[in-house]
Amino acid sequence: MDDLNSLGEIQSRPDARPQKRQDLTANEFCDLIRWIYTNNPFYIISAALVFYGLRVSFDTRGSTFDVGGLMVGLVGYTLLLAGAAWFLIRFGKLWSDARSLLLLIVLMLLAISVSFDDTLAGNSRLGIPLFLGGLLFALVLSEGLLRGIGLRLPAGFRLPYYAALSLFFLYPSGLSGAMRNPDGALLYWGLFGFSTVAGGVALTLLPAVWRGPAYLGDHGSPWPWPWYPWTLFGMLGLGVCLRAYYLCISFHFVGGTATIFQPYFLVPFLWAVSFLLLELGRVAGRKGVILAALLVPVGLVWLSATARPVVAEDLGFLQMFFRTFGCSPLFLAVCCAVLFYALAALRGIGYAWDILAAAVASLAFCATNTFNSDSMTYPRGLPILLAGILYLALGAWRRRSGGWLLGGWCVVLAAWASLGDTSFTVWQGVIPLHLLLLHALLVGALFHDPLAKLVQVAGAWAIFALCLVATQASPASLGNPPAVLLLCYPFLAAAVAVGYGLAVKNRWYYAAAAGTACAWMAGTGWNSYCRARRTISGLDNLAWGVLFFLLGLFVSLSKMGAFRRLASRWRNGP
Repeated sequence: MDDLNSLGEIQSRPDARPQKRQDLTANEFCDLIRWIYTNNPFYIISAALVFYGLRVSFDTRGSTFDVGGLMVGLVGYTLLLAGAAWFLIRFGKLWSDARSLLLLIVLMLLAISVSFDDTLAGNSRLGIPLFLGGLLFALVLSEGLLRGIGLRLPAGFRLPYYAALSLFFLYPSGLSGAMRNPDGALLYWGLFGFSTVAGGVALTLLPAVWRGPAYLGDHGSPWPWPWYPWTLFGMLGLGVCLRAYYLCISFHFVGGTATIFQPYFLVPFLWAVSFLLLELGRVAGRKGVILAALLVPVGLVWLSATARPVVAEDLGFLQMFFRTFGCSPLFLAVCCAVLFYALAALRGIGYAWDILAAAVASLAFCATNTFNSDSMTYPRGLPILLAGILYLALGAWRRRSGGWLLGGWCVVLAAWASLGDTSFTVWQGVIPLHLLLLHALLVGALFHDPLAKLVQVAGAWAIFALCLVATQASPASLGNPPAVLLLCYPFLAAAVAVGYGLAVKNRWYYAAAAGTACAWMAGTGWNSYCRARRTISGLDNLAWGVLFFLLGLFVSLSKMGAFRRLASRWRNGP
């Protein structure tokens, strides 16, 4: 009782709830301080402020003094970050803080590589030495820092890292000759080719990937694989995407917001990334990585579909691309996706075969002049037929119903697309539709896996739906088929349903036959009723009377348990 009184007094205090709110606020503040202390984001804030301050303080298109001052500032601050990382690791073992510093050093090196684009564009004699000096500084600093902190980076990773740094610093210098003709094709292809060259550099990681996680060995840090060293290369990959865009901003010599850059410029590099992911997941046995690699081509096809052939801001490069390759970026991306999935299947990724067949089928909607979804072609039969043959081969190899079902359907759809406006497609495509249904019934009868059982049930509902359409729809909406066909169709469908149900021992087909008979009787009876009510004035009352009699009979049978016994017999069999 005293406890209850004490609780009541506490709850009645006006400051009880505010005190709790104050405690929560204090705890949230402590959590924030703890997060800041653990993650230490001040290095990132410092790097962003210093880089922005240096960039706006010097005019890289102006005097040599400004260019030299910016170079000295960037190099000096990068050395400061490297010294801090060396000190924290060697004397404090603060790997968590040093991780941010090491990644910031890489970002600063990439920032140095983009800081002198304007200088190179305005004065190549000054710009090229700056890029070469920046590359030398990046290589020396990286090698010295790795040796100084004792961080092991095997040659299979170190050489691609140095190759990536060389790409960032040397590629702009290689464009200096092409910049003499700002409207020339050489400069345009040079800007587009950065992503392709970057993809080739990325593929130099394949030997390290094939050697597996054990290749890294004892690397001298607490960071587990794959965080080390793949975080480094992930950042370099993001840098490639940004650099591809910034190269076009710096060197395409067009004012305003117009730029030659389009999202499909990144596709060649991302193809290399998808293959690296595939091999990485395959070697390491990571199914999630393999799945991500198989999904990347879908995104690349979408990126390629963003090309707009009527947009003038790309300075006519898309038309130049089409004249050179003889196809659009979208068509080329779909073909590359087919090759990628074929390679994945040959590399032992089992379900890549199914995706390969779907990729082949997608070629039916994409021609060489298809730039986006607005210019997709009418479905062509040959790619769908090839996909169907592949699905049938997979079904025979795996002995599963799915391959046979999709394969047969693809063959029928290929014939539907190829024959077009012929007798094969008369009466709203009734022949192809029934061929699809008959093939599904055949697969359901030959196989006994869960999909085949589902196909059996779906086939019963499909028969009922087709009969419902045949008996209730107007002949004009069905393409005016012969009247005798509409008259005989319900009886033929019911006979097929009963015979198939007996063959596969599936009672759903008896229900489909009964539903077909009911649909036919309902349609025929309603037409007869409409004609009869014109001569019999009391027919509506008679009909309602019969209807209520049937309703009463239904209630009586329900009380007798007839429906329960019927349902039990349906579930358990006779």
